[in-house]
Amino acid sequence: MPAVLAFWTVGAHNRLTRLRASVLQAFGQLDAAMTLWIELVPPVSDAVRTDETTPGVAEEAGWAGLRAAAVQLAACLSVTRQRRQRRADVAALSAARDVLRDAWQRLLVDMPRFGGQAQPGSIHLVWEQRDTQVQLAADQYNLAVGQYNAALHQFPAVILTWLLRLRHAQAL
Repeated sequence: MPAVLAFWTVGAHNRLTRLRASVLQAFGQLDAAMTLWIELVPPVSDAVRTDETTPGVAEEAGWAGLRAAAVQLAACLSVTRQRRQRRADVAALSAARDVLRDAWQRLLVDMPRFGGQAQPGSIHLVWEQRDTQVQLAADQYNLAVGQYNAALHQFPAVILTWLLRLRHAQAL
């Protein structure tokens, strides 16, 4: 009987470890996709491009909002890399992702000349592609988190979860 218990414990622990590793791998892919997405936001000197010599207030505000949202997402991503287990950090990352998307949409509304039709090679098309990559990576992360959390609740692994004080992962 002790041998069966030992084998079961090792097997259950290995399964939970594999599932946890898949969560970490999915987060790595999400991290890479978000980093590429953030890199699309131009620096201050390149941001305001208008035909006029003086940019409009709405245009300046739109670019400033987009840059601020990108900085916020980069900061949240940096913190979450260090503490992936903290629910509040993952929730903040999710909120920052939504803020960046909203800032992009506001920029398109505030700058009609900038918000023209997306053409091959344009920042619009690249933005949409990277946004799609971020969403796919987020979906994969959420799937891995769901599988890991479900495994923590299954009997008899729930006993091992309690003994080892394993934490649930937070979905985006």
